[in-house]
Formats: sequence, structure tokens, C-alpha cells
Amino acid sequence: MNIFLFILLLIPTIYSLELKKLSICQTALGMQSGSIPDSAILVSSSSDSNTVGTKASRARTEQYGGAWCPLNKITSIPNEWLEIDFGNLTYLTQVETQGRFDNGRGKEYADYYILMYTRGENIKQNETIWIEYKLKSENTNSTWIRANQNTYIGEIRHLNPPIVAKRLRFYPVSKQIRTVCMRVEVYGCLFSDGIVSYSMPQGRSDINSFGDDTYDGEYIRSTNMLTNGLGQLSDGITGTEEISIIDGHQPWIGWSNETNSYITIKFQFDSIRQINRVTIHTNNLFSKEILIFKTAVVSFSKTDDEKSYSNAIIYEHTRDDIFEIARPILIELNNHVAKFVRLDLYFDSKWLLISEITFDSQIYNEKREPNIEIKDKILKKSFNIGHDLRKHYRDMQLTTTSMNSSRKMSSVITIELSLAFFIGALLVISILVIVSLLWILQRRKKLKFQKLTEKPCNNSSCYAYPTLPIREFHDLNGPIMSAMDDREYTVPDINFYSTFSPQHPISSPHLIRAPTLNSNMMSPYPTLKPAIHCCVHQQQYQPLYQSSPMILSAIEDIPPIEAICGNNLMITINRMVDNRQISIKEINSDDLIFIENIGHGLFGSIYLTELKIINNDNKMEKKSVIVKSLNDNADEKHRASFWKEIELLSMLKNSNVCSLFGILNSQRTVAVFEYYSLDLYQYLRQQSIPMDNYSASSFLLSLACQIASGMKYLSSLQIVHRDLAARNCLISPTDYQVHLTDIAMAKTEYVNDYARVGQLQSRIAIRWSAWESIFFNEFSLKSDVWSFGVTLYELFTYSRQRPYHTLTNEQLVQQFAVLTHAELSPSGFTINNFHLPQPELCSKEIYDMMCECWQRDALHRPSFADIHAFLLRKAAGSNLPTSLES
Repeated sequence: MNIFLFILLLIPTIYSLELKKLSICQTALGMQSGSIPDSAILVSSSSDSNTVGTKASRARTEQYGGAWCPLNKITSIPNEWLEIDFGNLTYLTQVETQGRFDNGRGKEYADYYILMYTRGENIKQNETIWIEYKLKSENTNSTWIRANQNTYIGEIRHLNPPIVAKRLRFYPVSKQIRTVCMRVEVYGCLFSDGIVSYSMPQGRSDINSFGDDTYDGEYIRSTNMLTNGLGQLSDGITGTEEISIIDGHQPWIGWSNETNSYITIKFQFDSIRQINRVTIHTNNLFSKEILIFKTAVVSFSKTDDEKSYSNAIIYEHTRDDIFEIARPILIELNNHVAKFVRLDLYFDSKWLLISEITFDSQIYNEKREPNIEIKDKILKKSFNIGHDLRKHYRDMQLTTTSMNSSRKMSSVITIELSLAFFIGALLVISILVIVSLLWILQRRKKLKFQKLTEKPCNNSSCYAYPTLPIREFHDLNGPIMSAMDDREYTVPDINFYSTFSPQHPISSPHLIRAPTLNSNMMSPYPTLKPAIHCCVHQQQYQPLYQSSPMILSAIEDIPPIEAICGNNLMITINRMVDNRQISIKEINSDDLIFIENIGHGLFGSIYLTELKIINNDNKMEKKSVIVKSLNDNADEKHRASFWKEIELLSMLKNSNVCSLFGILNSQRTVAVFEYYSLDLYQYLRQQSIPMDNYSASSFLLSLACQIASGMKYLSSLQIVHRDLAARNCLISPTDYQVHLTDIAMAKTEYVNDYARVGQLQSRIAIRWSAWESIFFNEFSLKSDVWSFGVTLYELFTYSRQRPYHTLTNEQLVQQFAVLTHAELSPSGFTINNFHLPQPELCSKEIYDMMCECWQRDALHRPSFADIHAFLLRKAAGSNLPTSLES
């Protein structure tokens, strides 16, 4: 039994270590941020290279004329293209397109586009061969991908299958002749395998669709061979024990031994590499005559010559007739150097099924080493030189004995002392220089970060924040060109914008303006419709921050926001809950089925598991749950902290808050929680944005009411969440009910939403956190209200953009620091300018409420009870869950 549990725990761990995960390979590659340089972007043509050329093609930015616009009008024949050169093999999982918004002046966008790509190795007659991409979900006879429906909303398309490429091209196409403009972004990660192609026999497509149906190379029907391409063996998708077709796709490639006793797969790499190991994900359903290969023979070559393969490694696999589990097989390749690898897999039964093959390798730095004869000569010569020197030294000693003893001793002592002093001085100076450099670097880093996190001064003389070094997207010294035709896209955007620039400047010699990215902005957000209403409150001046009984101001008493297991740690203001009598259900470990580890903390981990329960029909069913487990090496202090967290969460009984199911077998170190696989961020990004604003607003308002209901419940218990965001709102697949949780911090896909801030270096979601939480580490029910306002912004933008997306985390903290130094105006009013822009789908009344959540003075922010009541009134007549009425 113990061995079985060990295997169940081991296999998901190997998955996470050895095989690519689509969920964690969705990082923006740098069109918006500028990580992809201008030199890596090429276009077939442009109406004007200075305004609507390559530099204007970056998604979610307003550069120059607003987008790339080709010179010629677009037809159904792909002629014009926008190319991105990644420099290295890249694993692409998503692409995003936008039209030309240009601060409301643009009106061009693409209906459809075609993707073409190359890995740089498929070259014939000095001409690069481009591969046309096909989505599996689309009609197999069409390669057109749906693009945009307006000029401002970016449309993200998931690439199924993903693409491995060095260069990618977007070809806009249209059913009617029209003018189009495009901005793009690409998502993915580095393809570290280095494989540019593999060749092998095609799988048995006539049985269970075991063929490689995403292969992008050539299929030679006469020999049934796939050559010069990549497909399912390198798409990052691994199969389970099931061999049935799921969503029109069979993840397994299968061969039978009817024609041969083994199969051969040849891999070509992008360059000569040092190959450490190979991982083969295979199936073992022995009851269906499917077994793991009996023998694997791996050969290596630097050239594509059948006779040149050598240094074969033979791996023998022991048959497993006990566990019918799909698994990865790891074969050590002992750092062999090759550009081509041949893999011969011998059958152990009728069928062999493989879903993924990955290599662990690195580019080989070929340095010629001296051969053995040269080494021997060098060693022999060194020995002779040393022998001659020793002989010469002995002769010198015999000669010096005839000299005067006193002169000899004096000379030797003088030379040795001088040499020792010289060496000692050099060592001391070197150490001092190194220590000084390290101290200077550390000091500069500390001062830079301290400037971001120190408390704002009340004295205006201490204000010394510099203008932020934001990359400018246009040439301010360039000429302003007039429109060339009715498209207007040749007018450069010289109004470089800031999310934070004041919309209604106050002209007063007594008001010290915070430095902004620039002024004279028409619209703070280019990718949504310009906000007709922008709330810039003028309120009666209050002190920068007032203490409140609800605010936890004793920093030394506040635990860090990251809990023991890596999740967010909710805290309570009411200390009386520590004296409550609690009762927690005990769960049998045999009722839990381990799935995977989804996150780590310093002293514990979070696991996705399935819990066996008895439903209302008295039948056994499985329910997804989360298990938080403390490490065995955790000390008593951390065990006590973990148990306090469990006690606090055991009090939560609300339909909009994930509840605690119990602890494992009376252990105070393992707890089981309610869980749903889809969170609100993922759910919103999967939805198409409706064209009907009313129906969209009603739907989003129902979700907002549920979040407010859950937060109202937590606030009634004086519990501070500290990490409220769409990623911490789970969605039930049956009734679409929202459930608040706290585990997003532990998930790798959300690692970029958090940063370490301040002297305590606590992890915090800067874009969702109130300014007092960032600078003073102060959390309260009212700081949760601030985060609720940002979560509403996520809702009404369908999570298409991160809050303050034009700024990095550091720049955002700098802007917050600047705004907290706002001076009192002569009229006694101050500008509260922390606000995000109004989303297009958000009504003025809802946006006003969001702005109230972002009041600088926490005492002026509404309570969750008031927010919930307000949202219910706005949603009157909508079909909301009855649980929201409480």
C-alpha cells in the first residue's frame, strides 16, 4: 500500500518537472513592453513608415499613428504581413490582435488573419519555407483566424495546437476589399528543447485516430513517413490513461507491431547540443495490449548521415503488469554531443502509445581540446623544465655558500620582506576595493527601494521623486503630419499619455504638481472607448492618513500576507475569536486521491486532490478539493501559525466563500478546502465580449453582487482578506456561483501579479492593493474595499487588461508615492487621482462607486454592506442567485 501511494505521489511530481505545461507558458513576449526590439519587427509595407510602420504595431499602446497599416488594401489573398523575429525557438500558446484606436480617431481593424511561421531550418534553395498554421477547432479547409470586431478591444486567440517557431507572421485577410490596421502581442515561452523537426512513421490513424494530426511537416504517403516537421510529440500536451477522443482530439500517437518489431524516430536540433536526458511520456494499459517499450536504443550524430550515428545508449525497461498508469520514462543520455538523435523503440506488446518526448539539453560550446600526444609532450616538457630549474637552484645554493654569510642573510631577508609587503599590500587593496563596490551597490539598491516605500513627508521640501523613466513611444521632435486620406492613420500621436495625469488641472502657484509622464491627454486608456465620465474627486482636505480602530497599524504584530503554505493569509481584527470553541470534521486519508501539487510555501504546500463523498442519492462521487499541508520539518511556531489559520477559516460558512471541509485524520498539519478548477480571471478571458452592453452589464453585475456578498460576510466577522482579485474568485461550473478563496498566490500562473515591497519584503499584489498597504503594511476592511474596486475593473473589462497596464510594478509604486505627496490647494481641496479609467461596459453610477472605493482616506471609503446594498439596487430585475439577498 505504501509503495502504491508513493508511486501516485511521484508521477505527478515528475510531470511538473519534466513536461511542458501550457498553463505556465502564457507570458507576454514583449510587443507591448518593448522586450521585443523594433529591429525584430518587419512588415511587407506600410502607408507611412514614420507613423504607421513597425513601431506602431505593439498591442495595448498608442504609438505614432496608432497601429501598423499596410500600404495596399487587403483582400482574401494574403499579401501583406507583419513579422516578429524571436531570435530563438519559441513556444507560442496565444496571439492577440487589436485595431487602430488612436485615441478615438482610428476606424480600421482586421476581420481575419492567417498565421505563418518558420523554425529557420526548413530552407530550400536559399529560400525560407513558411508553414501555414491551422487551428484544430477550425474547419480543416480554412486557415483563417477570427480577429477583431472593433478598434479598441484586443482579441486573444489560444493556439491549439501551440506553435514552435523562430519567426511568426500575421497576414491580415478579408472577404471584401478593405483597409486594415493591426496591433499584435504574442504569448508563450522559450522552447528549451531545441528540436526543429522529427521524422517517424505516421501513427495508426485508422484505429482510434492514433495518427499525428497536428504534424506541420511533409507526409509521404507511399512510405507512410512524416518528415521535416513537429507535431504532437512536442506540443506540451500529455495524455492520460484514457485513449478515447476528447474534444475532437486524441493526445496519443500509436503504432502496432504488425509491420515491424520497432519504430524509429529521428530528431533534429537547431544546433549542436550537449544532451543530458530524454523524457518519453507513454501509456501502459496492458489489459488492452498496450505496454511501455521493451528496449530503447538512443544514437547520436553531428550530421544527417545514416552511417554516422554512434555512441548508442541502450535502455531496458522492466515490464509493469500491475499499474495501468500513463507515465514519463526518463533516460539519461550522459551529456552526449549531437545535432541529430535517433530513437529506436522496441515493442513489448501489440501496441506502443506515446504523447510527448522532451529533451534536456543546452547548446554545445565547441572548444577543441589538445589530444593525448600533445598533452603528454606538454607534461614531459613541463617535467624537464621543472627538473632543470631545481638543478639550477641547487647549483645557485652551492655557489652562494662561498659568499659572506652576513651579506647573504641581509640580502635574502630584504628581498623576502619586500616581496611579502608588496603581496600583502595588493591583497589588502583588492579586498578593500571589492568590499567598497559591494557596499556601494547594496546601498544604491537599498536607497532606491527605500525611496519607494518610505512614509511620505508632510514637509514639501522633502519631496524629491524624479520623473519616471517610462519608454516614450514616439518622436516628440518629429513633424506633425496631416492626414493623407480619409483613414487618418498617418497622424502621429504626440500626446503621450499617463494613466495618472490630472484630467482637470488646477492652475495655482501654491500647488506643487507631482511629475507625470506628460500632459494634454485625450484618453487615459487607448484600448477601451474613451471614458465620457472620469471621476476625479475633489474632497475636503483630510490628513494623509488617519488611524482607525479597524486599521491594523502595529506592523510588528501583523503577520506577512503570505501564509505558511504559500497562499494568502486572511487575518482578523477581532481578537475575541481566539477564544471561540471550534469543531472541525476529520477526513480519512483513504478518501483523498492526489492529483498534483499546485504551489509551494516556505513551510508547506498546496495540492489539488479529489475527495470521495456520498451524494444525496447515496452514491459515491468525487469532488475536487484543495489540501494545504505543512512540511514535516516545520517548527512549533509555524505549526501554531498554521493551526490559527485553520481555526479562522473553520468559522466561514457562506455560499460565496470557499469553506473548510476538515482536517486529515486528526492531524493539525493537513487541511482540506472546497475548490473549483476555474477562477473568475480565467472564466472572463474565455468569454466573448457581447456587443449588447445592457446584457453584458447585467451579467457582470450579478457576478459583482456575489463577490460583494462574500466580502460583506467576511467583514461582518471582522476578517480582512488582503488579496481580493478575480484570480481569487472561483466559479462553480454548474450554477456559476462565485466562491472567494485565497490560494492564487501559490499558483505559478499568477506569480507576476505579486512583488516584494518595503523593508519587510512582503509579497503583495501591488496593482490591487491600497496605497497604505503598499507603503505602511496596513491592512483593514477598507483596504479590502480598495481591492474590490480593482476587481470590479477586472470584471467590466473582461480581464482583458491588467490594472495600470502601462506601468511596471516599480513605476506604479513610484506614481503612488508621488500622489501621496499631493499638496493642499488654496481652496482647501486636493485631487484624489488613484483611479483607473471607466470601462466601456461600466455605467456611470457603478464607476462612481468604484471611485469611492479608491478614496485616499480610508475612512471615506464605503463599507461592504453599503456596496452590496447599492449593487442589489442596481441589479433589481436581474436574475440573481437567491443567496445574494442575504
